[in-house]
Amino acid sequence: DRIEGKADVRLVDGRLLAFSGLFVASRCTPSNPLAESLGCALEETVLGLQIHTDAENKTSVPGVFACGDVARIPHSVSVAVGNGALAGMQIHRSLCWPETVLPLRG
Repeated sequence: DRIEGKADVRLVDGRLLAFSGLFVASRCTPSNPLAESLGCALEETVLGLQIHTDAENKTSVPGVFACGDVARIPHSVSVAVGNGALAGMQIHRSLCWPETVLPLRG
């Protein structure tokens, strides 16, 4: 229901859970409507709205790729940078060898 004091959590049933600290994650949404206006499928996740992508960072629209916080959770700079590098590689591959399928699995 709410946070009380510095880190105590009051549940909707009235119980109070006492904690020394809380870690929170904010919900994110794309900052502009570009992906939606292109017709990219969006999906609701525990951390907010994101663009649906496959293992190759492809969206539901051919030729459109998405990466980072707008396409992956958890929202983290290091994860977004790595995901961006992989998306760039997939984009390059799709331009040079469009018929090949080389999914990245890790």
